[in-house]
Amino acid sequence: MKKEQKKLKIIFIYDCIYPDSLGGVEFRNYQLAKFLTEKGHQITLAGWVKEKKHPLNVEIIPLPFAKKLYNSLGQRTALTSLKYALATLTLPLHKFDIILVDNIPYIHLFLLFFKAKLLRKQMIITWHEYWGKYWQIYIKNWTWFIYYNIEILAAQLGNKVICVSKFTAEKLRKARGKFDEIEIVSNGINLSFISSLSHSGINDTPPLIYAGRLIKEKRVDLLLKAVAIFTQKYAYQGVILQIIGEGNTREELEKLAQKLGIVDKVKFRGKLETIEEVWREISQAKIAIQPSLREGFGIFPLEAMALGIPVIYCHSQESAVKEIVRDGIEGIAVNPDEDHLSEAIAKLLYNELEWHRLSNNGRIRAKSFDWQEITDKLEKIFLNYLNKIT
Repeated sequence: MKKEQKKLKIIFIYDCIYPDSLGGVEFRNYQLAKFLTEKGHQITLAGWVKEKKHPLNVEIIPLPFAKKLYNSLGQRTALTSLKYALATLTLPLHKFDIILVDNIPYIHLFLLFFKAKLLRKQMIITWHEYWGKYWQIYIKNWTWFIYYNIEILAAQLGNKVICVSKFTAEKLRKARGKFDEIEIVSNGINLSFISSLSHSGINDTPPLIYAGRLIKEKRVDLLLKAVAIFTQKYAYQGVILQIIGEGNTREELEKLAQKLGIVDKVKFRGKLETIEEVWREISQAKIAIQPSLREGFGIFPLEAMALGIPVIYCHSQESAVKEIVRDGIEGIAVNPDEDHLSEAIAKLLYNELEWHRLSNNGRIRAKSFDWQEITDKLEKIFLNYLNKIT
């Protein structure tokens, strides 16, 4: 007789929860919780959330000391991170078989690790990014060194660690003073829903799209400058670019569009209500553009690929997008300057054969990122790990 698979009690800990917040980490947790619940596991989501209602059949634990996540610069502050860390200490960790916690924003990892250790519970940390010396670019004063060392110390924690990309795993492995295996469990896509969407070829749909936070690191200003060059060179008529998302640089970007003379060429949509709305908008574009300096994975480019939309992205030593979208196969990688970006836009927009080749390749590659398969892999990691220590 086949042995019945153990049903686990799993808690996901992050400072915000989807759909109350639409970010990539919380959406990942939502999808993993959805499929793990369907497998019969008992899932709890803990974070700063407005209400306990949730579309999934999961338990929600609203954490105390709720705080606005970002300051005026679009950054988490040390005080906010400390309040979140203290809030996580209120969680009843003794109830769970697996404590799955995201690495961001670091300070909570130390408190949770010691509490889990006292309770003899297994804490697994998911790393979405490892910054290293990038802290010096992000924080332009001497305090960067403090955060740099906090991250190194945080890298040593966890009974087991998971990374969302090989890119992040390689950086973490160098900092982690252990020889234990780092598992790769990537982000994914809702393949069944996305495959139901298709490009309609509506003439008034902007052919270019960007979706993400409007912060300095995303380099949307670079995209606007490239659009200005392109529209002038090719005398493009109508709206060419749709920008979806909010952030502290939106006003600055709108002023730049005005200064560049492309106000009538760019549509700022702001934050859409649901991720499904974002997918529908991406599906109607012809090219997705991700000029970002820093990406621990690249969920927007992956979603675009799954929808058959080729991706243009910029080279960066701090970005994992190249691991998702291969240059010349599913998309085009360019140097981070407006001239090269403008040339890449023209290459794809006016070359149907190249567009279709990249589009088809993207759809094929995206099939390996289905949430169902990713959840199966995560479940196997949980069960193997628990069997190993018992």
